[in-house]
Amino acid sequence: MFKQIVAMQKILIAISAFIVCTGFVFKTLVNPTPYDMDTPVSSILISLGDEKPEHYIGTVDMEKLGLGKDIVQSGGVWNNGEVSNRISEHFKCVDCHNVLPEAEFADVNDPDARLAYSKEFNQPYLPGSTFYGITNRTSWFNGDHEKKYGAEMIAPARNDLVNAIQLCSKECSVGRILTKEELQAVLHYFTSMELKLRDLNLSEEELASISATGQSEEQKAQNIRLLKSKYIQGYPATFVEELPKKERKLGEEGNVESGQWIYEKSCLHCHGPEKEVTDRTVFGNGEDQKGFDWLKSYFKKSNGGSIYWITRHGTESKDHIPQYMPIYSKEKLSDSQIEDLAAYILKRSKE
Repeated sequence: MFKQIVAMQKILIAISAFIVCTGFVFKTLVNPTPYDMDTPVSSILISLGDEKPEHYIGTVDMEKLGLGKDIVQSGGVWNNGEVSNRISEHFKCVDCHNVLPEAEFADVNDPDARLAYSKEFNQPYLPGSTFYGITNRTSWFNGDHEKKYGAEMIAPARNDLVNAIQLCSKECSVGRILTKEELQAVLHYFTSMELKLRDLNLSEEELASISATGQSEEQKAQNIRLLKSKYIQGYPATFVEELPKKERKLGEEGNVESGQWIYEKSCLHCHGPEKEVTDRTVFGNGEDQKGFDWLKSYFKKSNGGSIYWITRHGTESKDHIPQYMPIYSKEKLSDSQIEDLAAYILKRSKE
């Protein structure tokens, strides 16, 4: 009798083990473990059968990454406290572009959301799109950039990241074409900033879908479309006219706190008195510097001194003024944010 009880216990243990194991396997197949949230989006897309872009870098070379970082952030090779072999004497890439996310998720391009994110993470508020996730995009120099640079220049760069980098290096920065070594270095640096799964606003159900095993070709294609719908393929650029004079609030309305942030994190990013480049208008109270009274005096005008005009028109790069002013598209600076800036300038002009 005792032996029968022992045998029965062994059978029950075996049955329990089978149920536990098969149940675990079944659960894993139905609800697979999602990708790590730091998994590059490009890796997931390729695993689902998406084509690799021409600029794709499989494994980032750290030495090349370092050179690329120097070029983007310092404007050339950083060596013993000095920059050599500069790409441009007038601009660095980070004068106009951030290298970090500008919103919680990669499908956000609202100027108010960008400004709030800039405040939260103490980042510059700039006219160019962030380099973070640039290798995941399929188009560059979109929208009205053609009006500024011309169709002939824009066409080769619109859907080719390499050509877009060279256009920015030569024309936008009033510099030179990158060498093959420099270009590869920049691509390795940009690849280190590619989108990760955590940058996409995916639900648990969507995460499970892209992680599922045994997907059909149709399911893979659907998941590729799903992933690409969660980030901006090409940032739009809509150039608009300045506010008509009769519609300008002239600083009487607007959020002073936001205006201060825009002044400090956008205007002073290029026009601060500590900047090395000397052929820019400098804001401040020193000799040959433009103060708040000067800025206020141009509120009602439509020329280069007016924040209403200059932000929407910029200036042209000319031989005697290569340090030109870029245009802020409506996606990068809203009319209400210009009014915020005016409100801060008016407040400071009264002090």
